[in-house]
Amino acid sequence: MNDQMVLGVFGSRTLTDERVRILILEAIDDYRPDMLCTALEPGGVCEIARLIAREQGIPMITVSLNFRYRRGAFERRSKHLFSFMSHCIIIHDGISQGTRNERILAGKMEIPNTYHVLEPAKHDKSVGFEIKQEWDETDIEIIPFMGEGENSDKK
Repeated sequence: MNDQMVLGVFGSRTLTDERVRILILEAIDDYRPDMLCTALEPGGVCEIARLIAREQGIPMITVSLNFRYRRGAFERRSKHLFSFMSHCIIIHDGISQGTRNERILAGKMEIPNTYHVLEPAKHDKSVGFEIKQEWDETDIEIIPFMGEGENSDKK
């Protein structure tokens, strides 16, 4: 991909909550990728990456399984995806063998990566990260809703 920054996203299918979305969005803020890259079929982390790319208008590279390789289809897909990546974010449930293998493969292929382990969510909705510090009420930035504020056409 020449000099373009391609951020890859791999992760466990069991992780589907907003913690994943936040980690991916933070990585996008940090790396400012020209493209995202992930697997085409899996739910969970890869699905959230595909949704974010669509929402943010970020071009996306996806690679699907090729069962011509039979049991090696998953490994081949990962290797193909890694060939595009400048950096990879890996979000693991600590259990998935596929995600564990992708982390090992990233190391062997010398792909710079950021690794996160999240426990599967106990709730279907809004689980959030553990709060590690008290909120500071003096550091408040209010973001107006669409159609409100100084730039609004409404009078």
